Amino acid sequence: MPIFFILPSVRRVYFLFKDLFVELEMSYAVSCAFLMMFLTRAAGFSALVRTLPGAPSVSTLSRAAMSFRPNRFMRRNQSRILRALAKRGHGDFCFAVDDTANPKYGSTFCSNFHSSSGPFFGQKILVLVIVDLKLNHALPISYVFLSNKKDPNHIPAHYRALDLIEAAIQEGFPPLPVTSDSWFDSKEFIKAVVDLGCTFAGELKGNRIVRGGPSGAISSGLARIFKKSLKIRLPQSRHQKRKEKRGKAYSQRRLYINQLNIPLKVIAVYNRINGNKPFAYYATNNTSMTGVQLWMYSRGRWAIEVLFRELKQSLGFGSLTSGSEGGTHMAVCIPLILLTSIRLDSEMIWNSKGRETLGTIVKRTCEEGLTKTIDALIFQPKTKKTAQLLARRRHPTKKPTNLCGEKMSA
Repeated sequence: MPIFFILPSVRRVYFLFKDLFVELEMSYAVSCAFLMMFLTRAAGFSALVRTLPGAPSVSTLSRAAMSFRPNRFMRRNQSRILRALAKRGHGDFCFAVDDTANPKYGSTFCSNFHSSSGPFFGQKILVLVIVDLKLNHALPISYVFLSNKKDPNHIPAHYRALDLIEAAIQEGFPPLPVTSDSWFDSKEFIKAVVDLGCTFAGELKGNRIVRGGPSGAISSGLARIFKKSLKIRLPQSRHQKRKEKRGKAYSQRRLYINQLNIPLKVIAVYNRINGNKPFAYYATNNTSMTGVQLWMYSRGRWAIEVLFRELKQSLGFGSLTSGSEGGTHMAVCIPLILLTSIRLDSEMIWNSKGRETLGTIVKRTCEEGLTKTIDALIFQPKTKKTAQLLARRRHPTKKPTNLCGEKMSA
């Protein structure tokens, strides 16, 4: 899909980070080309140059990518989120943390990992987000690449997650409730979250051994503890059509995890009021929190899963095959700042009217660029950009060259 022009929305995002690109000695053309690459989901620099004739050469882009540093970009992104948070207040927000698999071949941050879908070779990226519980949107705050367990400098994922949360609080974020899936239910993680002044509100593994009192009580499995507990119906969701036995329900108990002397309110959630086996357990150290509130925070965690899907499907998250550390970070950082811009500036920068999805906004933006390109090809077929596009696409299996390079080799 050729695009002759740098899209207006891309130019506006560039000017939000212009001083940071200039500091890295990246020109306007190079910076906008990087933004366009992830917006159009180009597979790499060669694919981008064949798509965007105004882009610099592959060699120029490769050298610029090697010098990319994500730290100041992510701090600028955090500042923008903090300003939006200050306008709304933080009552409807929480932290969520999760990792995502990025299967790929390369030498930077790549290793053998395991995921829910099986073993893979590539990267595992841990991301901390702030979730808007009213809109079910996640805004990325920071990220880190995880290492393989066999790595001599390996740090477990829950310790890296704690580092991200602590750094976010130091940057000015309030100590919001922290929600996560059952991979982050370790005793050390829960205690450290509480020590940071946050509320833990995450999922527990079903095989957790718990007890009813702080000491001396008999330990038992969660399934046995909740076997004959009273069930309370959860509020109907707006997507639920049947209102009889289909409504979800929960049971609640005050429990202690073995070797963790912090009282927890634990709820077991069932698919229906007469269900026998819960599909998940959720816990919080805030024992005054209602079961409905705990369910709300736990379900808010799903927003980070949606974020991963949108990043990979619409913004080319992690797709750049670059052997340099700078290029690897760029393939994560730039999609994150693009997503934040779409979430925070959907009307001002991206001309979104109504509640469009991120994928719809990206697709519409790229279609507008394609329409302008088609008009230019029809009404001005003999331009420098047209000639350069033809030259770069003439040999699809070779490195794309511009028109002057082709003339010199002829």
